[in-house]
Amino acid sequence: MRRSFQTAIALWLLAGTSAPVHAQSFTLISPSLESTQGTVSSLPPSNSVSHLGIRSGTLWTGTSKGLARTADHGISWESFRTIPEFARPGIFAIALSDDLIWTATGYSQEIDDQNVQTGTGFTYSVDDGATWVARPQPLDAADDSLQSYGINTVRFLPVIVDEQNVTFDVALSDSFVWVTSWSSGLRRSRDLGVTWERIVLPNDFLNSIAPEDTLDGYEIDPRRHNNFLLFSVFVQNDSTIWAGSAGGINKSTDGGTSWTKFTTINQSASILGNWVIAIEGQQFGSTYRLWTTNWPADLQVGEQFGVSYSDDGGRIWTNLLHGIRAYDFAFRDSITYIATDEGIFRTDDGGRSWLRSGTIIDQASGQMITESTFFSVNVLGDTVYAGGSDGLVRTIDDGVGSFGRSWDILRTYQPVGASASSYAYPNPFSPDEEVVRIHYSTGGTPSQVTIEVFDFGMNRVRTLINNAQRSGGNEHDDIWDGKDSAGRQVANGVYFYRIDIEGRDPSWGKIMVLQ
Repeated sequence: MRRSFQTAIALWLLAGTSAPVHAQSFTLISPSLESTQGTVSSLPPSNSVSHLGIRSGTLWTGTSKGLARTADHGISWESFRTIPEFARPGIFAIALSDDLIWTATGYSQEIDDQNVQTGTGFTYSVDDGATWVARPQPLDAADDSLQSYGINTVRFLPVIVDEQNVTFDVALSDSFVWVTSWSSGLRRSRDLGVTWERIVLPNDFLNSIAPEDTLDGYEIDPRRHNNFLLFSVFVQNDSTIWAGSAGGINKSTDGGTSWTKFTTINQSASILGNWVIAIEGQQFGSTYRLWTTNWPADLQVGEQFGVSYSDDGGRIWTNLLHGIRAYDFAFRDSITYIATDEGIFRTDDGGRSWLRSGTIIDQASGQMITESTFFSVNVLGDTVYAGGSDGLVRTIDDGVGSFGRSWDILRTYQPVGASASSYAYPNPFSPDEEVVRIHYSTGGTPSQVTIEVFDFGMNRVRTLINNAQRSGGNEHDDIWDGKDSAGRQVANGVYFYRIDIEGRDPSWGKIMVLQ
């Protein structure tokens, strides 16, 4: 079970179309993003997008190459990757409230031939990104193991190293910053991370906990209880706090002092799985709906992947998307968007009917998203954004069925401009795990393009496109999946691609296939 947890945490870092209606175009303004401390570019910093946040018309992205934002729907980007307070670029969580921006950072390091997720702390801004402050990951002293809890003294396992101590979620209330971490559990700070308070939660055998309970010998040890392995936190208000763990959902109605736990086995209408990656609240009309993503912590007892929601504070749960691994939610009034391993799902009737993203192709640039997994989703006005390991995408949803009819793909690349040069990336590439993109430009003139792949003996392996029309105003990517014209995966080795652009001499490049 612990191994499956580690696999999912590693993924956490990367973190078709619907019925046709009249398409809408995006209302874009001229690039005008003024840099505070960051670096301004016309391209996003990374194609691996794990987190999305929206505040005051600005989209914030957490990527493998740091934090960035755009205020003009992706025409210009401000990247904070080079800000000294961001010790590591990997963004594990983003929380936004007014001018307060809070991020959790970390990285993966190899220890004893295993990738170990390591927390590097927090970087926050109280002035909308003009200045930044860094705080270390919460750690305990080696002898700091006791804490008062009502009539009890509770023993905590001291967390004294950053390894296995990544913060996966951050939430902001009026009084506290709340964080959830793999080994150090749920904590809160009232002084912006100068000091942290450990929160007492029920262990795997208790359905609730309160300061007046008798808790003789009670110990908080994440090595022995899944409910002390924390992943998600949602602040409904200063009194009502929700925290998701590998052991269920925890709810407090007194600001985090006492807790009730919901699991797959302690309710008749229960959640699908006890491993709760994300918790979000949706309010529309008089309804307040609490959504969770559910993963199985123990497949042997019938837990499932999927999502659950409750309209009555957790007493009764409705389960949806059975068997689908979900990561994130976004809402627009009564419409719910869910980022999953099988694309972006949309429902406007509580899950009775669904639309799904399907194959995502940018008709203007010809680019295509090759991965079905999306880790993040958010909504800005009528625009739905989603991020995964293959780039950031957006589509208009006007509420009457236009979701997914057309897509824009916002990807970063090294521009080649009007030159005849090209390149392939990633290079080398492994066809079992990825595709290779051949990047080129038509030089400002709409042209017909043919791209062919040859082996080392100059035998044609595959024709990727043949006299395909490409626009003149964009740089282009075309994809090779590492297969020949008969659909067989090619052997390891060196391959060459040839690009024939109408009115130009052919250009050549090299690709290394390496499994």
